[in-house]
Amino acid sequence: MVNKERIFDIFRWILGGVFSFSGIVKCVDPVGTAVFVEKYLATFSLDVLLPLALPIAVVLSVVEFTLGQLLLNGKPHRITAIVTIVIMSLFTIVTLLNATILPIGDCGCFGDAIRLTPVQTLLKNAALLPLSILMIVGARRGGINYIALSVPVLISLGVCLYALRYQPIIDFMPYDRGTNLREEVAKQRAELENSTANILIFRDKTTSEVVEFDASNLECWSDPNLEYLDSRTEVIAAENYPLAELMVTNLSGDDVTLEQLELPGRVAWITIYDAKALERNIETVNRLLSSESYDSYVVATSLDANALTERLGVECYMVDAMTLRTINRSKVGVMLLDNGVVVDKHNIRDID
Repeated sequence: MVNKERIFDIFRWILGGVFSFSGIVKCVDPVGTAVFVEKYLATFSLDVLLPLALPIAVVLSVVEFTLGQLLLNGKPHRITAIVTIVIMSLFTIVTLLNATILPIGDCGCFGDAIRLTPVQTLLKNAALLPLSILMIVGARRGGINYIALSVPVLISLGVCLYALRYQPIIDFMPYDRGTNLREEVAKQRAELENSTANILIFRDKTTSEVVEFDASNLECWSDPNLEYLDSRTEVIAAENYPLAELMVTNLSGDDVTLEQLELPGRVAWITIYDAKALERNIETVNRLLSSESYDSYVVATSLDANALTERLGVECYMVDAMTLRTINRSKVGVMLLDNGVVVDKHNIRDID
């Protein structure tokens, strides 16, 4: 005989586990979650809400983790079940659009911890939506247990606030502590270059069929039945080489990435991608640059590098804002390298 209670519990544990994991990996990196929120808002033409991306990310993280814990801790309250259904329905609709007419890419449902394709995300949500609907069947009525509600809220909110004040507790980015940027950037650039294929496009005069050849195949040029049409460059699995995207340019526009990574000893990379935050911390930045705590400094910014160079009195280098946000979640932060290896990261406010 089928034990309906046991089946309900299994479904509840599955749903609660997914919500808890999804919520906590967002909580440990709310700025990274905000990046995904910004993508959705921009794609759905909700630019007016972009300034609220970070608060939305924090609320979403806390709600997901709290729902997950409430589901794991016993039969859900009717309100919990209803909220779960509403959220899963919204997630399913959004991911359906992502997989069809409004592509965004990785949904960010598990933050940067696990990356899923839009189709994989849609299948996941399509499987979880019926489970969320079943929660209403076994839901209980009565009073709400405010202790059971408040504990996960406080835990998840505390994790979010810690990450915002300092750095993510767990760094899922490729610039995490222990990474040898000097070696990995050079290695991934070489691998990415080798994964780039030049494709030649011809038309077969006899059949009118369009055919393609690798550029290394020189025989296609000598075939009288082939007429050259076009060429293209095809990058294979570029997402497998995230560090190859690091591009540091000087004021003349020259790529000096590897040169800066080759600097010996303890090197402090000061990363700046927000003008207001820079104004609040300009004295700390100047004090750091004038100290002898490190062997050398690299100021990487997405702001006006020429103006910043004049203001700080040291040459500043240009780096894409999204790359800087990936390197350091602080708007003005410090990444410490020891002979090319990432040994620590700080918010500029935490520098003595």
